[in-house]
Amino acid sequence: MECNAYANQLAEFSWEIRDKSLEIMEKFPEGYMNWRLNNNAMSLTHIAKHLVRVDELFLEMLQAGEKTYKWHMGSEEPHYKIEKAEFEELKQRLQKLQKERHATIQAMDENTLNEKVTGELGEQSSVWWFIMQKLLEHEIYHRGQLAAYLKILQGEED
Repeated sequence: MECNAYANQLAEFSWEIRDKSLEIMEKFPEGYMNWRLNNNAMSLTHIAKHLVRVDELFLEMLQAGEKTYKWHMGSEEPHYKIEKAEFEELKQRLQKLQKERHATIQAMDENTLNEKVTGELGEQSSVWWFIMQKLLEHEIYHRGQLAAYLKILQGEED
């Protein structure tokens, strides 16, 4: 498969994943953006902020001369509480990053996709693997988490 076609498919997959994440976020009941399953779980707000930071990490890493990253994120972060207006801004930021991420991936060639990326422990992978694992698979994981939260909040339908 030609690399530009492959990068385009990867970019489209990235777009669809974010669309589905945003769709689930829209279904949350009014006022539940700070709700969490328990004291150790991430809230909808926390997950949204987390996804913003991962996208920003990815875009900043690509702009850096040396492709390294530090993955200090997750449930160890403090719990966030925000109001509805700030949550709406957060969703808009996710949409803006969706466009940036899509355009960035779509513009990649084979050399860029094969460039080495180094994590904080010295582990190496390719830009392609970072996209697949740290961006897409990671967001799918959190989307599943949100879907489970939504099911709990809506209750079982008979």
